[in-house]
Amino acid sequence: MTETCPSCGAAASGRFCNVCGAALNAACRECGNPLPAGARFCNECGTPAVATAATARRAPLLPWVLTGAAVVALAATLLVQNNREAPAAPAPAQAVAAAPSPGPAPSGAPAAGNPGAVDLASMTPRQAADRLFNRVMQNVSSGDTAGAKQFLPMAVAAYDRARPLDSDMRYHLAVLHLVGGDLDAARAQSDTILSANPKHLFGLFTGAQAAQGRGDRAASVSLYRRFLAAYDAELARKDVIEYADHSQALPAMKAEAERATQ
Repeated sequence: MTETCPSCGAAASGRFCNVCGAALNAACRECGNPLPAGARFCNECGTPAVATAATARRAPLLPWVLTGAAVVALAATLLVQNNREAPAAPAPAQAVAAAPSPGPAPSGAPAAGNPGAVDLASMTPRQAADRLFNRVMQNVSSGDTAGAKQFLPMAVAAYDRARPLDSDMRYHLAVLHLVGGDLDAARAQSDTILSANPKHLFGLFTGAQAAQGRGDRAASVSLYRRFLAAYDAELARKDVIEYADHSQALPAMKAEAERATQ
């Protein structure tokens, strides 16, 4: 019997799709609800039974990032440093009202990355955004895909409320988009960073990661080479605060760039 693959939409038969390898279990990919043959939408949560073009393009990328990309391998070192967590004047309530507190932190989670440890409404929009970014990075570092998916849209929305964005905030957004599989959005942030500083290490690295995710090896290698060429001079700069904030990540990024250009 031929059916439609719930992951890529190709005609398939048997237990697995011969195009993408997804299991043909006739269950909703979001809530697990059993789907009747020929169903186009889940009758429990409304998720399309057949992936749209955008979903098909983005869905495989979260596992790819979680298991293979340097950005995620370095997730623990990408956490925003505590020098931005100092108390500041509370932001206007309307600026952070849309960022709900996600509840208690998991046991053992550092307070600096737990948005539930401090009421987000008591923080500036930038502090709230950085707190949520840290939470996503902690989820990714621990392999908690569900947690990363839960907090990622909250973090992206928080940065949107924290505008205007500086290059460090755009770097955080690029990382979040890489984790979520939105490679076009990640590259857009990279391009914006590089338009202000063509040698910005984080702009070059996230752009290379986005190109790598699209399978564009030529573009990714070019960006990684630019990263390596700019590395020493950029690292010596004292006016780019994000280099100090994420200093632990930079050597491993350099190693990834060297590996990718061999």
